[in-house]
Amino acid sequence: MKINSLISIFSLLSALCLMGCISGNKTTPKAFNQEIYTPQYASGFKILGAENTRSTMIQITNPWQGAKDVKMSYFISRNGELPPKGFTGLAIPAGAKRIVCMASAYIAMLDILEQTDRIVGVSGINFISNPYVLAHKDSIQDMGPEMNYELLIGLKPDVVLLYGIGDAQTAITDKLKELSIPSMYFGEYLEESPLGKAEWLVVMSELTNSREKGIKIFQEIPKRYQALKKLTESVEQRPTTMFNTPWNDTWVMPSTQSYMAQLVTDAGADYIYKENTSNSSVPIGLETAYGLIQKADYWINVGSPSTLGELKAMNPKFADAKAVREKTVYNNNLRLTPAGGNDYWESAVVHPDIVLRDLIHIFHPELISDSTYYYRHLE
Repeated sequence: MKINSLISIFSLLSALCLMGCISGNKTTPKAFNQEIYTPQYASGFKILGAENTRSTMIQITNPWQGAKDVKMSYFISRNGELPPKGFTGLAIPAGAKRIVCMASAYIAMLDILEQTDRIVGVSGINFISNPYVLAHKDSIQDMGPEMNYELLIGLKPDVVLLYGIGDAQTAITDKLKELSIPSMYFGEYLEESPLGKAEWLVVMSELTNSREKGIKIFQEIPKRYQALKKLTESVEQRPTTMFNTPWNDTWVMPSTQSYMAQLVTDAGADYIYKENTSNSSVPIGLETAYGLIQKADYWINVGSPSTLGELKAMNPKFADAKAVREKTVYNNNLRLTPAGGNDYWESAVVHPDIVLRDLIHIFHPELISDSTYYYRHLE
């Protein structure tokens, strides 16, 4: 009996030792140096692993506008494993089944993964386009533009996905820590590559413990995108294109390296404002902008207008725009909800190929005759 007891005790101690090693007590964050998934197009995240553990670490860089040298680490725990010793980030159990989405793009990522049934809370439910969310408005809670903590506690979420807006979020993240509710910042909206934005769906799949599925779904997106881009490689005429309208007397123009500039280029057009070569949008003088709209062959993404009359009503000077005179104004607001939500800002993040197809149809209808999905022709 004594020998059996000693064997049992030894076995128990061995098991506890093994559990301690697996749980992270014997490792450090530096041990997570194996590349589980390195993005091909995105620049804001990596998924890393370590030996003797199925848990992973998601590293996110600069997840909000203006962030510099901000690095966040999230330990994605599997099999009850604990974070490594010295880890100062947040721990999130893999396979999150109850998710709060504080931006509509996250809903689109879950939708393409066929996991919208994991959504228990959103921000601005009346502005959401997703059919599943709209069909379950009685059970999916609206957190409001910031956060309704009383509702949130009742939901018992596995993770809250936050939209990074810098220091304004500090109070929310501090409160979530106080409530012991895991959260994560997504930074897909800062990616300059259309495919880089879509690639963040792999991060979502890591959270929901469906990485292989997420990678497989994502890999098909660049294939479709590149096939469409190839259509425009030999076009001879590349029409000039203007973006946006002023907001509070400020006309913001994207960089030549931006998401929209790349889409326009890949669609066989030419972004008209080449002075901004930085990594962010910049305001330009109104007179400069008025000069650009008088020359641009096309004008896209013009805010709320759905007709040329509404556009001209915003500012009489818009009537002088070349694209207005020639009726080559297109707006990304074809898919609106009754409350005014715009599906472009929701689902386009995971469908850059559809956006590209729309733009090729606009600039080169001889190449693609299909009707547009996101873009409306203003008449």
